[in-house]
Amino acid sequence: MQNKQGLNNIAEKIITFQSKQHLTDAEFALASHFTVEKIHGFKSMTGAVPTKEEEDALLKFMRSKSARL
Repeated sequence: MQNKQGLNNIAEKIITFQSKQHLTDAEFALASHFTVEKIHGFKSMTGAVPTKEEEDALLKFMRSKSARL
């Protein structure tokens, strides 16, 4: 599990990615294969902290899609 700093980092990365790609939370969730509730929780830090595997999957998705979206 990530600490608060790691969570802040992934939240910031998600928000930045969505902003650059003009994606809503629903579009991001659908494309990344996460639920909207999980994405909201990750971004707001009120939900479950992403596991290392979840964070890695999100980062991999954002890296692979940033050039194509």
